[in-house]
Amino acid sequence: MQRNPFPAALLLAAALTGPAASAAATGPPPSTELAGLAYDREFFPGTEYDPAVPAPLDCLGFRPGDRAAFPHEIERCLEAWQEASERVTVAEYARSYEDRALYMVTITSPANHARMAEIRAGWRRLADPRGLSQADGERLAEGLPGTAWLAYSIHGDETSGSDAALAVIHHLAAGRGTDVEQLLERLVVIVDPMQNPDGRHRFLQQIAEHRGAHPNVDNQSLLHAGYWPWGRTNHYGFDLNRDWILGVNPETRGRIRAIGEVTPLLVVDAHEMGSLDSYLFSPPREPRNLHLSAAARRWGQQFARDQARAFDDNGWVYYSGEWNEGWYPGYTDAFGEMRGAVGILYEQARFAEDGVRRPEGTIHTYREAVHRQAVSSLANLRTLAANLPELKRDFAADRRQAVSAEGPYADRTFAVLPTANRGRLARFVDLLRLLGFELYEAGEEFTAATAVDQLGRSQRRAPVPAGSLLIPNRQPLARLLATMLEFDQRIPEEPLRRERTEIVRGEGSTIYDLTAWNLTMLYGLEALTLSGGLPPSAVPLAAAAPAAPAPTPTPDAVAWVIDGADDASLGVAGRLMERGVEVRVARRPFTLGESSFARASLVVLPIDNRGFTGDLAATVAATATEGHLAAVAVATGLGEGDLPDLGGGLFVRLERPRIALAGRGGASVYDFGSIWHLLDQRLGLRHSHLDLDSLGDEDLRRYNVLVLPDRWFGELGEAATAALGSWVEAGGTLVAIGGSAAELAADESQLSRVRLLRDVQDELDRFERAVLREHLAATETLPAADEIWRHTAGGAAEPPWSAAAELTRPSAEELEQQDRWRRQFMPQGAILAARVDPDHWLGFGAGELLPVLYRGSRVLMSDVETPVRIGFPEPAGNDAVRRVGWLAVPAGRQLRLRMSGLLWPEAAARLAGGALVTRERRGRGQVILFAEPPAFRGSTPGTERLLANALVLGPGFGARAPIHP
Repeated sequence: MQRNPFPAALLLAAALTGPAASAAATGPPPSTELAGLAYDREFFPGTEYDPAVPAPLDCLGFRPGDRAAFPHEIERCLEAWQEASERVTVAEYARSYEDRALYMVTITSPANHARMAEIRAGWRRLADPRGLSQADGERLAEGLPGTAWLAYSIHGDETSGSDAALAVIHHLAAGRGTDVEQLLERLVVIVDPMQNPDGRHRFLQQIAEHRGAHPNVDNQSLLHAGYWPWGRTNHYGFDLNRDWILGVNPETRGRIRAIGEVTPLLVVDAHEMGSLDSYLFSPPREPRNLHLSAAARRWGQQFARDQARAFDDNGWVYYSGEWNEGWYPGYTDAFGEMRGAVGILYEQARFAEDGVRRPEGTIHTYREAVHRQAVSSLANLRTLAANLPELKRDFAADRRQAVSAEGPYADRTFAVLPTANRGRLARFVDLLRLLGFELYEAGEEFTAATAVDQLGRSQRRAPVPAGSLLIPNRQPLARLLATMLEFDQRIPEEPLRRERTEIVRGEGSTIYDLTAWNLTMLYGLEALTLSGGLPPSAVPLAAAAPAAPAPTPTPDAVAWVIDGADDASLGVAGRLMERGVEVRVARRPFTLGESSFARASLVVLPIDNRGFTGDLAATVAATATEGHLAAVAVATGLGEGDLPDLGGGLFVRLERPRIALAGRGGASVYDFGSIWHLLDQRLGLRHSHLDLDSLGDEDLRRYNVLVLPDRWFGELGEAATAALGSWVEAGGTLVAIGGSAAELAADESQLSRVRLLRDVQDELDRFERAVLREHLAATETLPAADEIWRHTAGGAAEPPWSAAAELTRPSAEELEQQDRWRRQFMPQGAILAARVDPDHWLGFGAGELLPVLYRGSRVLMSDVETPVRIGFPEPAGNDAVRRVGWLAVPAGRQLRLRMSGLLWPEAAARLAGGALVTRERRGRGQVILFAEPPAFRGSTPGTERLLANALVLGPGFGARAPIHP
């Protein structure tokens, strides 16, 4: 028996918001003019219902679709149905950031409920058929009902799905007759009625704030649209329908675990789209993910035919395909497909609250929208039940192929090489385990017959170090695993041709989301694809990463050191400073006594902390433990030989960051939320939120770090720009990202010397020289000794750009036309190779090669400090300088650029040599620009580290705080 998921406090709240309160919340009755809004059609006509099971009207005080139900109202229905129907159990599978419950409602026959543990165990056995003969598998499958997972309203402001879920649950829980009863004998139906309760509550509260005395059918009204941050996202601004492969949020993590337990054959995801549209359902158009099975494609067509028939019977219009393609695997339906289910997307036109007046003059009501969602769900369940034997057979066959020695995934293993960044690797391993992958470790070094690295370079007889993480592709979830870890998935020719044609026509990209999502690249972990299976030395990876050494407070230490290779060190540094501890950070690797440490390591000196009133040693040890790190006590400050000594200038004293994050205005909810999540959940640092539109009126002196997130629209204005300029001059660290960075790079801004490529076609030589100087610094070899030590002038002394000067450029007008042409082809979301300056503090914790997710049209041009540039230089056979786009590439060098995803040659020519991160001094302060959001979807630890460096290290490394008397 499931535990009752409804706490007493919730039941009390339900009692206080019963039908009478709900009815009052709907406002006054419709006006005479809009009386036609009533929609009285039954959702499932002809069905008789058990009167002992409360109808939604009894639980809510209104019918599904008369208005949208708040999360607590939905919970009230679930509690009533679990109490009244022996077909229903309710279980909580996660809690949101705002501490709201997420539920899976299991509806099936009482007989199936009685053997639910056996059913789920049977499906897990079929899903991993190793050691199970085909005949035994067929016998096992024959006795198992199929499982359907129906998920609704993952976007909180797409409300009709959750209200349809109430109608579907009641129909299955209380419906009488052979249609419902036979369905529940053959199926276990799991309903996830509100995938995003925080967003839903936020949006419905916005609707309530704008509800008037009379219905409003204008889709532009705030009653329908809401306002920033709207209701689409969860508490931290994450789009949960992109999170399935990333596993960042608790809502997603709970769902992934739950789906892994029940092994559904059908996964439905109910959404809404533009209010003047009609209804879309699967299958999507091409491109579809390369690892989608042929059976999934075939069954998708069958489900679509049956769903279309149900709509035809009701006289409703609909379509499939068109804008909906199936390349990105992070959606609910796509994730289900990669696990072997039939994945189906619904997109119902949004008719929020009062309904919407359409261009043809008709008014479509919210209850109509809910009706379509409910009918779609029943149509899909009937198709599943009618074809259950064949669907089970195809599922079992596909899983047998996945683990077969002759299968398509048998001879490939992914290897993640050892790293000192233990925390980041632990995050990566945690995600892989959450997704259900089997992981191994190389017990000793071995040689792979062939290997391919993340830059696409092949190597024969490649050494793989001991301790490498090994993930064989041959395992039950082979399709999902290949989708997540393959370095270079390429869109097939026909959809690629269509994509280019539409771009050339000026219609824009046909790609709906990212074209690249490789997890090792997003995490900034070095990896290889190896031919063959596991080596003999491979052993299953331990269930948990080894714990950091237990800290021991040592009051008599000369210093305590916390290694900076780990991303968690930045959060530790910030929390130490919040607790009043002075902290230094090392610019170089160093060794003290018997212990060696990476650059960026934290150093706490007793002499710096003579004013600290607590137990310094205990505070340092405890704070390090919070970050799963160890504080190492050292007994000497002397670095042997040329190694840094603790009293030298290579140990920089940090200034406590006082951070403000600007939002609202035209700020991207997604980027704002990702940065907020980084500060709150990853770094654990207190900070303030400001309104972008009011920056000119705020007292910015309270902060020494100010973050302007990616911006969708709007501008700072003169007052805000002037205030920011004065604040930076006085010692502030201004971090601007994406659209905000582009605004500061505009000619009108006096805050930065960085410019946008499209604005500097007549200044390209200036920026080209800066890049060539960086190449020279990174690769320069000494001139011959007789040139250095000669006594006369006249040796080789040409500047690095002299050869490039011989290459002519077109006129500025022609260059502008070329740039407009190339700008059309910028990536929708490709992973590019970037070079990191290993000596720059903003690059601490990153390797020299950094994979970067790029999905914008802006290219920053910089001749200031540029710690990260697009393009990774490497030796090549060319013996002459040549231009790639605007940039000259020196003789003997080439730039690696595309790592994964679609990058047209035109876009590559624009991006090569562009700046990803810039830093420039202004007065006592500094301005740091990021061309692209570095904390994208909370899933890019590689570039996220750069932002964390800016936030935590910036006030100490790049700005000059005054010394107070």
